[in-house]
Amino acid sequence: MKLATRLTLTLMAIMVILIAPAVYGVYALRELQQVAENLSMRDAVGALSLGRLQSAFREVDNRQRIYLALATDTSGRRAAAERVEEAAALVDIELDQLRSGGYEDVSRETEAAWIRLRGAMAEEQRLILRDSLRAADRVRSTTVDPAVQAMDRSLTPIGEAINEAGITQVRKAQLISQGGATTTVLSLTIALLIALLIGAWTGGKLLRPVSDLRRGMSRVAEGDFSAELPIPLDRRDEIGELARSFTVMSHELAALDRLKAEFVSVASHELKTPLSVIRGYVSLLRDGVYGPVGPDQQKVLGSVGDQTERLGRLIQQLLDISRFEAGVGRLDVRPIDLREFLSDLALSFEALAGQNEMDFAVVVDDSLPATIDGDSDRLNEVVGNLLVNAFKFTPRHGRIILRAYAGPIAGGGVTIEVVDTGVGLPANQLKRVFEKFYQVENEAQPRSAGTGLGLAIAREITEAHGGMISVESRLGKGTTFRVVLPPRPPEHSGVDHHSA
Repeated sequence: MKLATRLTLTLMAIMVILIAPAVYGVYALRELQQVAENLSMRDAVGALSLGRLQSAFREVDNRQRIYLALATDTSGRRAAAERVEEAAALVDIELDQLRSGGYEDVSRETEAAWIRLRGAMAEEQRLILRDSLRAADRVRSTTVDPAVQAMDRSLTPIGEAINEAGITQVRKAQLISQGGATTTVLSLTIALLIALLIGAWTGGKLLRPVSDLRRGMSRVAEGDFSAELPIPLDRRDEIGELARSFTVMSHELAALDRLKAEFVSVASHELKTPLSVIRGYVSLLRDGVYGPVGPDQQKVLGSVGDQTERLGRLIQQLLDISRFEAGVGRLDVRPIDLREFLSDLALSFEALAGQNEMDFAVVVDDSLPATIDGDSDRLNEVVGNLLVNAFKFTPRHGRIILRAYAGPIAGGGVTIEVVDTGVGLPANQLKRVFEKFYQVENEAQPRSAGTGLGLAIAREITEAHGGMISVESRLGKGTTFRVVLPPRPPEHSGVDHHSA
């Protein structure tokens, strides 16, 4: 499956998972909206109808009393009766509103009380029309007033029912809101966890091979063309295509690197012959074989001879490093007396230390083994190169220590350190000091004249012995180079073993 398809499906799955809680939330909000509409319409209409019913009922009672007060006024009495009927019609309308608004059960008692009150008021009006005022007063006290009180009492349950309905709707809204919020948060949490798992799974499928590719590219950038990726080459997506391209690229780079090493080796070897001829003729000229040579000519020939020797050393270094890189560099392995080896090195640099007024010391730990197997000349080149650099980059009156002790390789081995109090190396350049042709440059120590091959050759020789070389440094404080060697080099075609 292509990465684009996989990413699209992953995003769609995450979208569906995240949309589900949102859909539920919309549903809960709609239900909550319905409850709110019930609160705002049904209960509000009921409360408004009850209020108007109470007002109309009071108006009926007041107008009935006015009718009684106008019992002797025939013309006024007729108008008062009409106003009583108008108020009674409003009571009928509001009772009908309560019935249709869902309060039919609680309004039945009010309807019954209203029917009784209407009958009592009609009887009261009939007696007044017959001028039976005393009888009308009795009806008022025995029938109408109790009916008014009963009507008034019957309104209380309606108000309570309206309030209870409002409270019920509020509770329902709260439950819906709490349930919706809890369910939404829970659903969203589960959705996010699932989305994270899907994202992590997809990310792992993508990021892990990308990290493998990045590590492989880093190793190739450092010159290791043998790096292999833990990615199946038959993978049918863009990652598989990249892995196949990387494999082809690394193989081609390895072939180019071998070709380069072989070319440098051949070129260096071919340069040695004409250089030897030049060196020989310069020597003959300086010795006067072809005639007298004046002081000025001697000076020029001396300069040519020096440059020829320098060129010869450069060619030899190129030849050495190209041989090791091409896998044809050979070690002449013999037992090495370590204390004698270190003593010879110290003797070689004592004069240089005296000339530069430096404190040069050799520290040999009691744990140091007596011998190891190795190429004495090659290891002398390694440690000697480190000491040359230490003397070159340490100011006068500085301190240089050549230290040797056992380990840390299991079964024996030795660690040799060259410690100086020189200018130190910038932290950002420590990883590159063993690269070919690389020269450190900082404010304290400008780039020195050299080929930049010494440390590269030291690394090749150390690794050919199966060892490791590393560096620690603090700018302005000094540098420590550390060479760790096993008891004997690994068995391979580039090693010639000899007995003591």
